[in-house]
Amino acid sequence: MPDQLVHWMHDAPPEPPYYATVFSSVKRDPRPGYDAMDEATMRAVTELDGYLGHQVVHHGDRSLFIAYWRDLEAIDAWREHTLHRMAKEKGRSDWYQRYRFEICRVEQASEFERPE
Repeated sequence: MPDQLVHWMHDAPPEPPYYATVFSSVKRDPRPGYDAMDEATMRAVTELDGYLGHQVVHHGDRSLFIAYWRDLEAIDAWREHTLHRMAKEKGRSDWYQRYRFEICRVEQASEFERPE
């Protein structure tokens, strides 16, 4: 579904509580290798137990990426994942001007969609 706000792993949001990691960034230009690593990390994270879904917004060189997780252990597993560690190292050395990372516990969630 192209206008989907969140790309949930099982096509539906989980019941709270769950966790969200918020990664806001300003990218540098050029970023050789960034797109390939982005695709590889997205493939890898979807195979990780506890990953629930994500949403992303781009505006010029700025991005906001929110990933949703079952629990803190799943977040830690991704943090320690070899490919993620490689991407993080490359991001710090080459791809990002700056970034911020936050972990939030989602206690409540609601949605609205206007009928067609």
